Amino acid sequence: MRVDALTSQSRRFKTLIGEFFRTEFKRVRPKWGPYEVTIIIERTENSPVHDVDNVAKAVLDALTGVVFHDDSQVERLHVEKVMGERARVRVRAVPLVPEAA
Repeated sequence: MRVDALTSQSRRFKTLIGEFFRTEFKRVRPKWGPYEVTIIIERTENSPVHDVDNVAKAVLDALTGVVFHDDSQVERLHVEKVMGERARVRVRAVPLVPEAA
């Protein structure tokens, strides 16, 4: 998923992502089990600067109740801020496959 909007308020991501899921993935229901979440914050020279921890918290809050039931299910989290062609946030949340014993 990609949010092609940036705001100076990281908490606004929660609303943006929530709206996206409600309109684009109406049939998606949260699942149980461990998850891996990757968040890439793309910025340009003129875009607002965000603390990665604030963006991560807002994104995880937005995914709660949509992708997974609780953000405590996230067992692996990668957050990175990079320079890009446009200001946006890319999010990937995938269930972790249990390792074979």
